[in-house]
Amino acid sequence: MKFLLFIAAVVGALWYFYKPLPPGKGPGADTGKRVAVVIQRTLENYRGDHGGYPQALEDLVPTYLSSVPLLSTGRTFDYQRLGLNYKLTFNYANPLPVHCSYEPATKWQCEWF
Repeated sequence: MKFLLFIAAVVGALWYFYKPLPPGKGPGADTGKRVAVVIQRTLENYRGDHGGYPQALEDLVPTYLSSVPLLSTGRTFDYQRLGLNYKLTFNYANPLPVHCSYEPATKWQCEWF
């Protein structure tokens, strides 16, 4: 019983000091969205020139981008072409894992994994 109380106290203290921010808030989300703006603008330029979005982000290199931007963690964005639209996603820790996705019609949506 004492062990369970000790574990509960440790978990409570960790939660108090490392309380996660709501999904889509905090430095991890801000950094991901800031880098995503570069990709979003480039996708719109590509669509203006070609009449649709590319099949992959690599199709933007080297004409529109020198390389596909990475998150500060070194990970890449996930990109899907969805007919006349697209979906851009990234993950980060806050300290719990969060998944953020962007579609032009719905804008940003972030949620816990």
